[in-house]
Amino acid sequence: MLPVLLKAQTSSSSSTSSPYSRYGVGTLSSYSLGRSEAMGGIGIGLRYPFQINTGNPASYTSLDSLSFLMEFGASSRHTEYESGLSKNGSNNVNFDNLTFSFPIKKWWGTAFGVMPYSHKGYDVGLSNTTSNIDNIATFTGSGSLSKVFWGNGFKLNKNLSVGFNAWYMFGTLTDQIYIYFPNDANAYDYLNSKSLNVHNFGLSTGVQYHFKTKNKNTWTIGAVFEPKQNLGMTYSIHEETSLFRGSSTQTAITKQLRDTTFSDHKITLPLSFGLGFSYSFKDRVIIGADYYYQKWDQAANENYFLEQADENNLSQTTPSGSLLSNRSRYSAGVEWTPDENSITSHWKRSSFRGGLFYDKSYLYLNNKQIDGYGFTLGIALPFPRQRSTFNLSSEIGHLGSKENNLLRENYVKFTLHILLYDRWFVKRKFE
Repeated sequence: MLPVLLKAQTSSSSSTSSPYSRYGVGTLSSYSLGRSEAMGGIGIGLRYPFQINTGNPASYTSLDSLSFLMEFGASSRHTEYESGLSKNGSNNVNFDNLTFSFPIKKWWGTAFGVMPYSHKGYDVGLSNTTSNIDNIATFTGSGSLSKVFWGNGFKLNKNLSVGFNAWYMFGTLTDQIYIYFPNDANAYDYLNSKSLNVHNFGLSTGVQYHFKTKNKNTWTIGAVFEPKQNLGMTYSIHEETSLFRGSSTQTAITKQLRDTTFSDHKITLPLSFGLGFSYSFKDRVIIGADYYYQKWDQAANENYFLEQADENNLSQTTPSGSLLSNRSRYSAGVEWTPDENSITSHWKRSSFRGGLFYDKSYLYLNNKQIDGYGFTLGIALPFPRQRSTFNLSSEIGHLGSKENNLLRENYVKFTLHILLYDRWFVKRKFE
Protein backbone atom coordinates (compact mmCIF):
# COMPACT_ATOMS: atom_id res chain seq x y z
CA MET A 1 0.00 0.00 0.00
CA LEU A 2 2.87 2.38 0.74
CA PRO A 3 4.09 2.78 -2.89
CA VAL A 4 0.49 3.41 -4.00
CA LEU A 5 0.11 6.12 -1.38
CA LEU A 6 3.43 7.74 -2.27
CA LYS A 7 2.37 7.87 -5.91
CA ALA A 8 -0.94 9.43 -4.88
CA GLN A 9 0.85 12.08 -2.80
CA THR A 10 3.12 13.09 -5.70
CA SER A 11 0.47 12.90 -8.41
CA SER A 12 -0.22 15.98 -10.50
CA SER A 13 -3.92 15.67 -9.64
CA SER A 14 -4.65 17.83 -6.62
CA SER A 15 -6.80 17.32 -3.56
CA THR A 16 -7.85 20.98 -3.38
CA SER A 17 -9.40 23.54 -5.70
CA SER A 18 -9.03 26.52 -3.39
CA PRO A 19 -7.77 29.74 -5.04
CA TYR A 20 -6.06 30.46 -1.70
CA SER A 21 -3.76 27.50 -2.36
CA ARG A 22 -1.98 29.71 -4.91
CA TYR A 23 -0.06 31.47 -2.16
CA GLY A 24 2.72 30.29 0.13
CA VAL A 25 3.16 26.50 0.03
CA GLY A 26 -0.56 25.96 -0.55
CA THR A 27 -3.33 24.76 1.74
CA LEU A 28 -1.87 23.24 4.93
CA SER A 29 -3.07 19.80 6.05
CA SER A 30 -4.20 18.89 9.55
CA TYR A 31 -1.97 16.92 11.93
CA SER A 32 -4.96 14.95 13.27
CA LEU A 33 -6.00 11.38 12.41
CA GLY A 34 -9.34 9.59 12.65
CA ARG A 35 -10.17 10.05 16.32
CA SER A 36 -9.20 13.68 16.72
CA GLU A 37 -10.44 14.64 13.22
CA ALA A 38 -13.98 14.53 14.61
CA MET A 39 -13.00 16.41 17.80
CA GLY A 40 -12.15 19.73 16.18
CA GLY A 41 -8.67 18.51 15.23
CA ILE A 42 -7.26 18.33 18.77
CA GLY A 43 -4.45 15.91 19.61
CA ILE A 44 -1.69 17.59 21.62
CA GLY A 45 -3.17 16.48 24.95
CA LEU A 46 -4.77 13.17 23.92
CA ARG A 47 -3.63 9.71 25.07
CA TYR A 48 -5.37 6.47 24.21
CA PRO A 49 -4.09 2.86 24.22
CA PHE A 50 -5.92 1.78 21.04
CA GLN A 51 -5.58 4.81 18.73
CA ILE A 52 -2.67 6.46 16.90
CA ASN A 53 -2.08 10.12 17.70
CA THR A 54 0.59 11.77 15.52
CA GLY A 55 -0.34 15.19 16.92
CA ASN A 56 2.03 14.59 19.84
CA PRO A 57 4.76 11.91 19.57
CA ALA A 58 4.87 11.58 23.38
CA SER A 59 1.47 9.85 23.11
CA TYR A 60 3.08 6.75 21.55
CA THR A 61 3.90 5.54 25.08
CA SER A 62 0.17 5.15 25.81
CA LEU A 63 -0.13 2.14 23.47
CA ASP A 64 -1.22 -1.15 24.98
CA SER A 65 1.78 -3.48 25.31
CA LEU A 66 0.23 -6.12 23.01
CA SER A 67 -1.05 -3.75 20.32
CA PHE A 68 -0.16 -3.40 16.68
CA LEU A 69 -2.10 -0.60 14.95
CA MET A 70 -2.45 0.42 11.32
CA GLU A 71 -4.59 3.37 10.20
CA PHE A 72 -5.36 4.77 6.78
CA GLY A 73 -7.82 7.43 5.72
CA ALA A 74 -9.51 9.21 2.85
CA SER A 75 -11.56 12.39 2.67
CA SER A 76 -14.02 14.05 0.32
CA ARG A 77 -14.69 17.78 0.28
CA HIS A 78 -17.37 19.85 -1.49
CA THR A 79 -16.72 23.61 -1.60
CA GLU A 80 -18.81 26.56 -2.73
CA TYR A 81 -16.85 29.70 -3.64
CA GLU A 82 -18.42 33.15 -3.32
CA SER A 83 -17.07 36.50 -4.43
CA GLY A 84 -18.79 39.84 -4.78
CA LEU A 85 -19.69 38.97 -8.39
CA SER A 86 -20.10 35.21 -8.79
CA LYS A 87 -20.38 31.73 -7.26
CA ASN A 88 -18.75 28.44 -8.17
CA GLY A 89 -18.24 24.98 -6.71
CA SER A 90 -15.88 22.01 -6.72
CA ASN A 91 -15.44 18.49 -5.34
CA ASN A 92 -12.14 16.94 -4.25
CA VAL A 93 -11.17 13.51 -2.95
CA ASN A 94 -7.89 12.80 -1.17
CA PHE A 95 -6.15 9.73 0.23
CA ASP A 96 -4.96 11.17 3.53
CA ASN A 97 -2.50 8.97 5.38
CA LEU A 98 -1.06 5.56 6.11
CA THR A 99 0.31 5.10 9.64
CA PHE A 100 1.57 2.18 11.76
CA SER A 101 2.27 2.10 15.49
CA PHE A 102 3.31 -0.48 18.10
CA PRO A 103 5.23 -0.70 21.41
CA ILE A 104 8.86 -1.77 21.50
CA LYS A 105 9.24 -1.83 25.29
CA LYS A 106 6.87 -0.96 28.11
CA TRP A 107 8.54 2.45 28.19
CA TRP A 108 9.01 2.88 24.42
CA GLY A 109 6.48 3.19 21.62
CA THR A 110 7.02 3.90 17.94
CA ALA A 111 5.07 4.97 14.85
CA PHE A 112 5.84 5.50 11.17
CA GLY A 113 4.02 6.30 7.95
CA VAL A 114 3.31 8.98 5.37
CA MET A 115 1.10 12.07 5.70
CA PRO A 116 0.35 15.15 3.54
CA TYR A 117 1.76 18.53 4.52
CA SER A 118 0.22 20.91 1.96
CA HIS A 119 -1.60 20.98 -1.39
CA LYS A 120 -1.88 23.31 -4.36
CA GLY A 121 -4.75 23.07 -6.81
CA TYR A 122 -6.45 26.04 -8.45
CA ASP A 123 -7.64 27.23 -11.86
CA VAL A 124 -8.66 30.89 -12.04
CA GLY A 125 -9.47 32.91 -15.16
CA LEU A 126 -9.65 36.70 -15.45
CA SER A 127 -10.78 38.72 -18.48
CA ASN A 128 -9.99 42.39 -19.05
CA THR A 129 -10.33 45.03 -21.76
CA THR A 130 -7.68 47.73 -22.12
CA SER A 131 -7.80 50.30 -24.97
CA ASN A 132 -10.50 48.16 -26.68
CA ILE A 133 -8.18 45.12 -26.63
CA ASP A 134 -9.45 42.01 -24.87
CA ASN A 135 -7.05 39.87 -22.88
CA ILE A 136 -7.54 36.77 -20.75
CA ALA A 137 -5.26 35.63 -17.94
CA THR A 138 -5.40 32.13 -16.46
CA PHE A 139 -3.71 31.15 -13.19
CA THR A 140 -3.26 27.42 -12.51
CA GLY A 141 -1.36 25.40 -9.94
CA SER A 142 -1.01 21.83 -8.72
CA GLY A 143 1.09 19.53 -6.57
CA SER A 144 1.60 18.57 -2.95
CA LEU A 145 4.22 18.29 -0.22
CA SER A 146 4.23 15.14 1.94
CA LYS A 147 6.09 13.77 4.94
CA VAL A 148 7.43 10.29 5.52
CA PHE A 149 7.96 10.11 9.29
CA TRP A 150 9.30 7.87 12.02
CA GLY A 151 8.31 8.74 15.57
CA ASN A 152 9.27 7.49 19.02
CA GLY A 153 7.88 8.12 22.49
CA PHE A 154 9.65 7.38 25.79
CA LYS A 155 8.35 7.18 29.36
CA LEU A 156 10.64 9.05 31.74
CA ASN A 157 8.54 7.96 34.72
CA LYS A 158 5.01 6.82 35.46
CA ASN A 159 3.44 10.15 34.51
CA LEU A 160 5.85 11.92 32.15
CA SER A 161 6.55 11.03 28.50
CA VAL A 162 8.57 12.70 25.75
CA GLY A 163 8.84 11.94 22.05
CA PHE A 164 9.92 13.05 18.60
CA ASN A 165 8.88 12.67 14.96
CA ALA A 166 11.75 12.61 12.47
CA TRP A 167 10.50 13.23 8.94
CA TYR A 168 11.54 13.58 5.33
CA MET A 169 9.55 16.06 3.25
CA PHE A 170 9.25 15.65 -0.50
CA GLY A 171 7.07 16.86 -3.34
CA THR A 172 6.68 19.42 -6.12
CA LEU A 173 4.50 22.53 -6.37
CA THR A 174 3.88 24.18 -9.75
CA ASP A 175 2.32 27.54 -10.66
CA GLN A 176 1.59 28.91 -14.12
CA ILE A 177 0.35 32.23 -15.50
CA TYR A 178 -0.81 32.44 -19.12
CA ILE A 179 -1.99 35.71 -20.74
CA TYR A 180 -3.34 35.83 -24.28
CA PHE A 181 -5.39 38.06 -26.61
CA PRO A 182 -8.23 36.06 -28.18
CA ASN A 183 -9.29 38.72 -30.69
CA ASP A 184 -5.84 39.76 -31.95
CA ALA A 185 -4.04 37.09 -33.99
CA ASN A 186 -0.91 39.26 -34.20
CA ALA A 187 -0.47 39.74 -30.44
CA TYR A 188 2.16 37.82 -28.52
CA ASP A 189 0.92 35.78 -25.55
CA TYR A 190 2.87 35.43 -22.29
CA LEU A 191 3.69 32.30 -20.28
CA ASN A 192 5.24 32.19 -16.81
CA SER A 193 5.83 28.77 -15.24
CA LYS A 194 7.36 28.10 -11.81
CA SER A 195 8.24 24.83 -10.13
CA LEU A 196 9.32 24.24 -6.53
CA ASN A 197 10.77 20.84 -5.64
CA VAL A 198 11.35 20.25 -1.90
CA HIS A 199 13.49 17.50 -0.37
CA ASN A 200 14.93 17.48 3.15
CA PHE A 201 14.76 16.15 6.71
CA GLY A 202 13.24 17.73 9.81
CA LEU A 203 12.27 17.08 13.41
CA SER A 204 9.39 17.84 15.78
CA THR A 205 9.17 17.05 19.51
CA GLY A 206 6.50 16.62 22.15
CA VAL A 207 5.91 16.08 25.86
CA GLN A 208 2.91 14.86 27.89
CA TYR A 209 2.21 14.72 31.63
CA HIS A 210 -0.78 12.72 32.82
CA PHE A 211 -2.12 11.85 36.26
CA LYS A 212 -5.23 10.40 37.91
CA THR A 213 -7.40 12.28 40.37
CA LYS A 214 -8.77 10.86 43.61
CA ASN A 215 -11.94 9.74 41.83
CA LYS A 216 -9.89 7.86 39.16
CA ASN A 217 -10.42 10.41 36.39
CA THR A 218 -7.41 11.39 34.24
CA TRP A 219 -5.82 14.71 33.29
CA THR A 220 -3.34 14.94 30.40
CA ILE A 221 -1.36 18.09 29.60
CA GLY A 222 0.77 18.22 26.45
CA ALA A 223 3.05 20.47 24.43
CA VAL A 224 4.73 20.19 21.02
CA PHE A 225 7.59 22.14 19.50
CA GLU A 226 9.12 22.29 16.02
CA PRO A 227 12.12 24.59 15.43
CA LYS A 228 12.56 26.85 12.44
CA GLN A 229 13.97 24.64 9.68
CA ASN A 230 15.52 25.33 6.30
CA LEU A 231 14.70 22.78 3.63
CA GLY A 232 16.69 22.21 0.47
CA MET A 233 14.80 22.93 -2.72
CA THR A 234 15.15 23.23 -6.48
CA TYR A 235 13.34 26.30 -7.79
CA SER A 236 12.79 26.75 -11.55
CA ILE A 237 11.37 29.78 -13.39
CA HIS A 238 10.53 29.81 -17.10
CA GLU A 239 9.16 32.85 -18.99
CA GLU A 240 8.42 33.18 -22.69
CA THR A 241 6.27 34.97 -25.23
CA SER A 242 4.87 33.39 -28.35
CA LEU A 243 3.04 34.32 -31.54
CA PHE A 244 0.64 31.82 -33.18
CA ARG A 245 0.86 29.45 -30.19
CA GLY A 246 -1.52 26.58 -30.80
CA SER A 247 -2.29 27.61 -34.37
CA SER A 248 -2.99 24.81 -36.85
CA THR A 249 -1.89 26.89 -39.84
CA GLN A 250 0.95 29.07 -38.57
CA THR A 251 4.32 28.09 -37.15
CA ALA A 252 4.72 29.42 -33.62
CA ILE A 253 7.34 32.12 -33.05
CA THR A 254 8.59 31.83 -29.48
CA LYS A 255 10.93 34.11 -27.59
CA GLN A 256 12.38 32.87 -24.32
CA LEU A 257 12.65 35.60 -21.67
CA ARG A 258 14.03 33.58 -18.77
CA ASP A 259 14.81 29.95 -17.97
CA THR A 260 16.56 29.70 -14.62
CA THR A 261 17.00 26.94 -12.04
CA PHE A 262 18.19 27.59 -8.49
CA SER A 263 19.49 24.37 -6.96
CA ASP A 264 21.18 25.82 -3.87
CA HIS A 265 18.22 27.73 -2.45
CA LYS A 266 16.31 26.88 0.71
CA ILE A 267 12.73 27.30 1.84
CA THR A 268 12.02 28.06 5.49
CA LEU A 269 9.44 26.26 7.58
CA PRO A 270 8.47 28.30 10.62
CA LEU A 271 9.04 27.78 14.31
CA SER A 272 5.87 26.09 15.61
CA PHE A 273 4.57 25.17 19.02
CA GLY A 274 1.32 24.04 20.60
CA LEU A 275 -0.31 23.43 23.98
CA GLY A 276 -3.20 21.13 24.76
CA PHE A 277 -5.03 19.22 27.48
CA SER A 278 -7.66 16.53 27.89
CA TYR A 279 -9.77 15.33 30.80
CA SER A 280 -11.16 11.78 30.90
CA PHE A 281 -14.21 11.24 33.11
CA LYS A 282 -14.69 7.59 34.17
CA ASP A 283 -13.33 6.43 30.77
CA ARG A 284 -16.61 7.50 29.19
CA VAL A 285 -16.37 11.22 28.49
CA ILE A 286 -13.23 12.98 27.22
CA ILE A 287 -13.00 16.72 26.71
CA GLY A 288 -9.96 18.59 25.42
CA ALA A 289 -8.63 21.71 23.74
CA ASP A 290 -5.54 22.75 21.72
CA TYR A 291 -3.75 25.96 20.81
CA TYR A 292 -1.29 25.80 17.91
CA TYR A 293 0.98 28.62 16.65
CA GLN A 294 3.27 28.94 13.61
CA LYS A 295 5.60 31.91 13.11
CA TRP A 296 5.31 32.16 9.33
CA ASP A 297 6.70 35.69 9.10
CA GLN A 298 10.12 34.06 9.52
CA ALA A 299 9.69 32.75 5.97
CA ALA A 300 8.84 36.20 4.60
CA ASN A 301 12.29 36.95 3.20
CA GLU A 302 12.69 33.75 1.18
CA ASN A 303 12.92 34.33 -2.59
CA TYR A 304 10.02 32.00 -3.39
CA PHE A 305 7.58 33.93 -1.21
CA LEU A 306 8.88 37.35 -2.21
CA GLU A 307 8.36 36.54 -5.89
CA GLN A 308 4.77 35.60 -5.12
CA ALA A 309 4.23 38.98 -3.45
CA ASP A 310 5.85 40.96 -6.28
CA GLU A 311 3.93 39.00 -8.89
CA ASN A 312 0.63 40.01 -7.31
CA ASN A 313 1.59 43.60 -6.46
CA LEU A 314 1.02 42.82 -2.79
CA SER A 315 4.36 43.97 -1.44
CA GLN A 316 2.64 46.54 0.79
CA THR A 317 0.06 44.23 2.35
CA THR A 318 2.16 43.55 5.44
CA PRO A 319 4.93 45.51 7.14
CA SER A 320 7.40 42.77 6.22
CA GLY A 321 6.43 42.98 2.55
CA SER A 322 5.16 39.41 2.09
CA LEU A 323 2.00 37.38 1.77
CA LEU A 324 2.61 35.55 5.02
CA SER A 325 1.47 36.14 8.57
CA ASN A 326 1.72 34.18 11.82
CA ARG A 327 -0.86 31.42 12.15
CA SER A 328 -2.94 30.63 15.25
CA ARG A 329 -5.41 27.76 15.59
CA TYR A 330 -7.82 27.20 18.50
CA SER A 331 -9.74 23.93 18.75
CA ALA A 332 -11.82 22.00 21.28
CA GLY A 333 -13.57 18.65 21.25
CA VAL A 334 -15.49 16.04 23.20
CA GLU A 335 -15.97 12.27 22.99
CA TRP A 336 -18.59 10.07 24.68
CA THR A 337 -18.43 6.27 24.85
CA PRO A 338 -21.35 4.68 26.76
CA ASP A 339 -19.42 1.50 27.68
CA GLU A 340 -16.28 0.55 25.76
CA ASN A 341 -16.17 -2.89 27.42
CA SER A 342 -19.77 -3.85 26.70
CA ILE A 343 -20.26 -7.39 25.33
CA THR A 344 -24.02 -7.09 24.74
CA SER A 345 -24.39 -3.88 22.73
CA HIS A 346 -22.45 -2.74 19.68
CA TRP A 347 -23.70 0.83 20.09
CA LYS A 348 -22.51 1.07 23.70
CA ARG A 349 -18.97 0.39 22.45
CA SER A 350 -19.27 3.11 19.80
CA SER A 351 -17.81 6.57 20.43
CA PHE A 352 -19.66 9.79 19.57
CA ARG A 353 -17.57 12.88 18.94
CA GLY A 354 -17.88 16.59 18.29
CA GLY A 355 -15.72 19.70 18.16
CA LEU A 356 -15.14 23.19 16.86
CA PHE A 357 -12.18 25.31 15.74
CA TYR A 358 -11.06 28.79 14.71
CA ASP A 359 -8.02 29.18 12.45
CA LYS A 360 -6.22 32.44 11.63
CA SER A 361 -4.33 31.21 8.59
CA TYR A 362 -0.82 32.13 7.49
CA LEU A 363 -2.04 34.18 4.49
CA TYR A 364 -2.36 37.97 4.52
CA LEU A 365 -4.05 39.28 1.37
CA ASN A 366 -5.51 42.69 0.48
CA ASN A 367 -4.79 44.06 3.96
CA LYS A 368 -6.65 41.21 5.66
CA GLN A 369 -5.53 38.01 7.37
CA ILE A 370 -7.47 35.06 5.98
CA ASP A 371 -9.28 33.18 8.74
CA GLY A 372 -11.68 30.26 8.99
CA TYR A 373 -13.90 28.46 11.47
CA GLY A 374 -16.13 25.40 11.64
CA PHE A 375 -17.43 22.47 13.67
CA THR A 376 -17.04 18.71 13.43
CA LEU A 377 -19.13 15.63 14.21
CA GLY A 378 -18.17 11.98 14.10
CA ILE A 379 -18.64 8.44 15.27
CA ALA A 380 -16.34 5.45 15.81
CA LEU A 381 -17.94 2.11 14.95
CA PRO A 382 -16.04 -0.88 16.36
CA PHE A 383 -15.68 -4.14 14.46
CA PRO A 384 -17.60 -7.04 16.08
CA ARG A 385 -15.60 -8.53 18.97
CA GLN A 386 -12.52 -6.49 17.99
CA ARG A 387 -10.83 -3.18 18.81
CA SER A 388 -10.57 -2.21 15.15
CA THR A 389 -12.83 0.73 14.26
CA PHE A 390 -14.39 2.69 11.42
CA ASN A 391 -13.90 6.39 12.25
CA LEU A 392 -16.41 8.55 10.36
CA SER A 393 -16.41 12.33 10.64
CA SER A 394 -17.84 15.41 8.97
CA GLU A 395 -16.68 19.00 9.03
CA ILE A 396 -18.68 22.09 8.07
CA GLY A 397 -16.63 25.24 7.80
CA HIS A 398 -15.93 28.61 6.23
CA LEU A 399 -12.69 30.18 5.01
CA GLY A 400 -12.01 33.73 3.91
CA SER A 401 -14.34 36.66 3.33
CA LYS A 402 -16.04 38.53 0.48
CA GLU A 403 -14.66 41.79 1.86
CA ASN A 404 -11.62 43.54 0.32
CA ASN A 405 -12.11 41.81 -3.07
CA LEU A 406 -11.48 38.41 -1.51
CA LEU A 407 -13.22 35.06 -1.73
CA ARG A 408 -15.33 33.15 0.78
CA GLU A 409 -15.26 29.35 0.84
CA ASN A 410 -18.14 27.38 2.37
CA TYR A 411 -17.37 23.68 2.53
CA VAL A 412 -18.46 20.29 3.80
CA LYS A 413 -15.82 17.62 4.34
CA PHE A 414 -16.37 13.91 5.00
CA THR A 415 -13.58 11.69 6.31
CA LEU A 416 -13.23 7.93 6.71
CA HIS A 417 -10.35 6.50 8.73
CA ILE A 418 -10.05 2.74 9.25
CA LEU A 419 -8.03 1.66 12.27
CA LEU A 420 -6.95 -1.99 12.26
CA TYR A 421 -5.92 -3.55 15.58
CA ASP A 422 -4.06 -6.81 16.10
CA ARG A 423 -2.56 -8.52 19.16
CA TRP A 424 1.17 -9.01 18.81
CA PHE A 425 4.02 -9.96 21.13
CA VAL A 426 1.99 -12.70 22.87
CA LYS A 427 4.18 -15.50 24.24
CA ARG A 428 2.03 -18.60 24.01
CA LYS A 429 2.71 -21.64 26.16
CA PHE A 430 1.65 -25.20 25.40
CA GLU A 431 1.53 -28.08 27.84
